[in-house]
Amino acid sequence: MQLPMIGTWKVTVNGARPFTIHGDQYFEVHMTHVEDRSDHLVRVPVHAVKSPLEPGKLATVTFLMGQVTEVIAG
Repeated sequence: MQLPMIGTWKVTVNGARPFTIHGDQYFEVHMTHVEDRSDHLVRVPVHAVKSPLEPGKLATVTFLMGQVTEVIAG
């Protein structure tokens, strides 16, 4: 399944790794879509992560124009 242009997904967080691009901070998030069990890797700006990303936790991921705009774990 491709990432949506607009909408939200329920996912299971498999892991998250911090990194920087030109001084901007991001998380590389490995996740599994709850409905179809497809695995995905997304890059999320630190400011869009509203709660800690712990492996095995459920999260809601919000997309706008194919980009992650918010991740709320729990």
